Amino acid sequence: MQQDFNMTEQKKKRSPLKTALLCAACVVIAAALFFAGFFVCSLSQDEGLRSLLWFKDRIQESYYKDISDEKFWEAAIGGVEGLLDDYSCYYSADEYDAEVNADRGIMDGAGLAFFTDTNKIYKVAVGSPAFYAEGGEGRRAEAGMYLTGVGTAEGEMKDTFTAAALEKALSSVSAGDTCVLRLSADSASETDDCLYLPVTFGTYTESFVLYATNEGTYAEIFENGSGSGVWQKVGGGMEELKDGQAYIRLVQFTGNAAEEFAHAAAQYKEDGCETLLLDLRNNGGGSLSVLRGIAPYLMQGDRERFVVMYAGEGTAYYAEGNEYAEYFANSRIYVAANRNTASASEALMGAMLHYGSIEYSDIYLVKAGGKEDDPARTYGKGIMQTTYYNPLTGEAAKLTTARIYWPDKTTCVQGRGITSGDGAHRIDAASNADYGDPALSEILNSIG
Repeated sequence: MQQDFNMTEQKKKRSPLKTALLCAACVVIAAALFFAGFFVCSLSQDEGLRSLLWFKDRIQESYYKDISDEKFWEAAIGGVEGLLDDYSCYYSADEYDAEVNADRGIMDGAGLAFFTDTNKIYKVAVGSPAFYAEGGEGRRAEAGMYLTGVGTAEGEMKDTFTAAALEKALSSVSAGDTCVLRLSADSASETDDCLYLPVTFGTYTESFVLYATNEGTYAEIFENGSGSGVWQKVGGGMEELKDGQAYIRLVQFTGNAAEEFAHAAAQYKEDGCETLLLDLRNNGGGSLSVLRGIAPYLMQGDRERFVVMYAGEGTAYYAEGNEYAEYFANSRIYVAANRNTASASEALMGAMLHYGSIEYSDIYLVKAGGKEDDPARTYGKGIMQTTYYNPLTGEAAKLTTARIYWPDKTTCVQGRGITSGDGAHRIDAASNADYGDPALSEILNSIG
C-alpha cells in the first residue's frame, strides 16, 4: 500500500510538459513496436501465404461484389482439398462435432441410409426409429426397399423418386415430428402396393452388431441416447439358419461395435453354435481402435497379442488378448463381403486369412452388375487416415497418412481388393442390397 501511495505522489509532482513528452514518447515507441512486429511477422510468413493474403485484400477492396472472410476461406480450403485424395478432408468445428457424434453412433432422423444418388435403402440402423416402426401386418422397413414418398398421412405424400427430392423431404422433418414413409419393394417410383410406415424422427444411438440364430435376433440397445446399452432380444430368428449356425452382421467399425461384438461372441458360446457367418457386406470400415478390439475374437493361434496390420514403413498395430479359443474354438467361420466392403473390413479379413481363421474358400463375394467375366471383389482400400484436431478452433483435418499391409508385411489391397480370383466364392446379385436378401439365402444354402 505504501509503495502505491508513493508512486501516486510522484505522478502528482510531474510538470504538464514532462507528462506530454512522456505520452508522446510512449506513442512513438508503441507504433515502432507495432510496425516492427508486423514487418517481422510478414517476413516470417510463407511466400504463398503472403500472396494469398494479398489476393484476399485486393478482392475485398476492389472486386465489384462483396466477398466475406468466411466465403473466401471456405473457397481457399475447398481448393486445397482438391489437391488431396477422396479420403482426406477439412472439418469445420460444427462438421467435426457431427463427425464425432456419428463415430459414436449418435444420429438424428429416422435411421435409414441410402445408396449414393438413389432413394434405395442399404441400411436400417438397429435401434433407430425406423428399426422399431411397424406398418400394416407388422411389416417393417428393410434394406433393398425404395423410399418413394414422405408425408403427414397416406393421402398427403410428397414423391421422393430422386435423391434430391428425398433429401429435401427428409430435411424438412424435425426431431419429434411423426411422418409417414411410403416404401416400395419393387421400384424407385412405385406408388401402389406400398408399405406405409409411421415414424417419429429423433436422436438415437445406433447398434453396429446384429446377432441371430434360428431362434432369435439380438443387439445391444441404447436407450435415450445413453452411452451404455443392454444386450437384448430384438426379434425372431432367421429361419434359413440351421441348428448350430449363427449369423453376425458387423455394420461398421465404429461406436460401441467392439463391446457389441463381445456380447455377440458370448451369445454364440451360450447358444452352443459351431458355424458362424460374419457379414461384412456394405461395411466401409471405420476406427482402427474398434478393429483392434474385435480382432482378438477372430485371430486363431497361441499368442498373447496379434499383429492386425502394418502401416507405412513397418509400424505394427496389435490386437491385445486372445479370445478366439474361448468363443470360437472348433468353429467353422465364413465371411460375406461385396464391392462396398472396405478398409478395416478388408484388414480384418486379411488378418483372419493370415492366422488361419478362414481360407479364401470360406469367403463369399457378392457381385452386383458389371461384366459377366469380371471377378467379384471387395472395394480395395489399403490406406489409412489420421484425424488431426485443433483444440484452439475446434476444427480438424483428416489426412491419408499410410498404406496398410496385412500381417505378412507385403500384401496391400489398395486398388485391388480381395477377389474371387483369389479363390473366394462368387455370388451374383442384382444390386448390393436386394429386397429379401436373396444373396444371403444363396450363401446360407451353400454353407449348408
